[in-house]
Amino acid sequence: MASLDEIRATRLAKLQHLQKLGINPYPATSNRTNSCREAAARFEESKTMTLAGRILSLRPQGKIIFFDFSDGTGRFQALLKKNEPLSDESFELFEKAFDIGDFVEIKGTLFLTKQNEKTILAKDVRMLAKSLLPLPEKWHGLSDVEERFRKRYLDILSNPEVKERFLERSKIISLIRQFYLNNGYIEVDLPYLQPLAGGATAAPFTTHHNALNIDFYLPIAQELYLKELLVGGFEKVFEIGKRFRNEGIDTSHNPEFTMLESNEAYADAKSQRDFTEELFKFVVKNLFGKLEFEYQGQTINLEPGFKVMKYPDVTDEEYKKKIRPTLIQPTFIVDYPVSFNPFAKRKEDNSELIDRFQLVIGGIELVNAFSELNNPIEQKERYLEEDKKAAKGEKEISPSDLEYLEAMEYGMPPNGGIGIGIDRLVMLLTNVKNIKEVILFPTLKSRQ
Repeated sequence: MASLDEIRATRLAKLQHLQKLGINPYPATSNRTNSCREAAARFEESKTMTLAGRILSLRPQGKIIFFDFSDGTGRFQALLKKNEPLSDESFELFEKAFDIGDFVEIKGTLFLTKQNEKTILAKDVRMLAKSLLPLPEKWHGLSDVEERFRKRYLDILSNPEVKERFLERSKIISLIRQFYLNNGYIEVDLPYLQPLAGGATAAPFTTHHNALNIDFYLPIAQELYLKELLVGGFEKVFEIGKRFRNEGIDTSHNPEFTMLESNEAYADAKSQRDFTEELFKFVVKNLFGKLEFEYQGQTINLEPGFKVMKYPDVTDEEYKKKIRPTLIQPTFIVDYPVSFNPFAKRKEDNSELIDRFQLVIGGIELVNAFSELNNPIEQKERYLEEDKKAAKGEKEISPSDLEYLEAMEYGMPPNGGIGIGIDRLVMLLTNVKNIKEVILFPTLKSRQ
C-alpha cells in the first residue's frame, strides 16, 4: 500500500502534467448552472446542465467511467463515455490526471440508467481544484477522535452525521434568535476587547494593545454592557457571541464557547423563568415537531411544565457530582446563597438568598439567570467582597468596575438577565456527551 508521501508525489506529477498541457488546475471561475440538489429535484431526461463537485468514487469499466460527486447540497452520478460524446483526449486525460477528492465541473445531459439512477452523461469535464492528499479510508470514516477534532474538514467529509449535527446547531441558533426577535428584543454587538473582565466570576484571558500600551481582556460575560444599555433607554437587548474563560477543559467545558446573554427592563427572575420555558419549548417543537426528544437513552419531555427545586443545602461540589446528574427532566434550581453571584438581587423575603435560577436538563446546566441588582450602593459593597477574595489569591472573581458603578448611579431600571450556554444546549438537542462534538474547532492541546 502506497504511503501518504508517495500518493502526494503521484498527485503532484498529475498536477504538473495538467500544467504542461496548458490547463489551469485551479481556475478562478466555475460555469456551474445547477446544484446537485436542483439536478435531482428538477430532473428531466435529455436536459443539459453544468454541475460541479468533489469526486467521491471512481468506477472505471473499460471505455466508460462512472463516478459519484458532491457539491455539498447532495450527491450525483456522472458517466464518461470515450468518444461518445466525450473526446478521446478528454477521456484519457481524466483517466490519467483525475482522482477521488478532486473538484470537477461536468457539462452534459441528464438521463436514467437501467438501474433507474439519475445520471449526467458528460460532454465535457474540467478540473476545478486538484487534490494532493487522499480522502480518509475511501469514505469509510475518520475514526480517530483526536484526529477528527483537529481535522474537522475531514471529519465532516467522512462522517455525514457530523455535518448534520452542525446543520442542526445552525438551526438551533436561528430559532433562538427568531424567538428573541419575535418577543421585541434587539440584537446588539458588544466589545471583545475589554478593560476589565467583569460580569461573571471566572479567570480571563489577557491580551495587549501595542499602540495604547494597555492590557485588555477577552469577555467572560457581556452582562454589564447589556445593563448599561438599559440605563441608556433600551428595553430588551441580547447578544449571541463568543466568551472566553481561562479554565480547565472537560466534556462540558471549552475555554472558548458560545453564549447568549439577554437583559429585559422591568422583568425579574420569575418572568424570565417563564420566558426561558417558552423559549425552550419553541426551539424543541420547531426542531422535532413535538415537545419531547431523546438524550442518552432518556426521553426528555417538556410538555408537563418545568419543575422548580430549591438549591440543596450541600456544598457546590456535592451538588454538581451527586444531585445535578440526576435531574433529567427540565428543572429550575432556585434560592442560591448570596455568595454565589455578585450581580443578583437579594430575595425580599430572605436577604441571605438571591433571586436567581439555573435550568438543568439531562443533568446539564444550561441557563443561569436572575433578577439583576440595580442598587449602586449595594453593588459597590458586593464588589468590595469580590476584591477581598482577589486579595486572598482567588482568581475567579468579578473585579470592581468603577465605570459600571457610575452608569448604575444614573439610574438602572429593575431588570432580569439570562445567560444560555449554546454549546451545551446543542449537546442536549443533538444527543452527544462531549462539548467538542458541537464546536467546529475546539481548543486542543498542542501535539508538540
